[in-house]
Amino acid sequence: MSEHRLGINPGFLTKHTFGLSGLNESNTQAIAVELDELPCVDGVWLNRKKESLKIAYDASHHNVDEMIAIIEKHGAKVKDSWWSRTKLGWQRQTDENIKDNAKHEAHCCNKMPPH
Repeated sequence: MSEHRLGINPGFLTKHTFGLSGLNESNTQAIAVELDELPCVDGVWLNRKKESLKIAYDASHHNVDEMIAIIEKHGAKVKDSWWSRTKLGWQRQTDENIKDNAKHEAHCCNKMPPH
């Protein structure tokens, strides 16, 4: 069993990969540091040569759009291609499902759920 950072619920952990453009030496470091310092982020892997970012975080606390806002704040962008937009839609849906599941209170004992 792998260890996670403090505050990470492994049941709500999600991992996303982004293709990026506009990376340079200074903003690569700034993006990586700011993302890594967020609470409930388990790991950040940023490769300037491949222009890619992999991030693992607890989606009950964050979502993909928060990560994109930080990327764009430092002058980089998520690549704008059909595949990137399609993956981004899936990532948003995944984050929304995880957040909804985190809020759900299960009923038990085969009782009817409350109305």
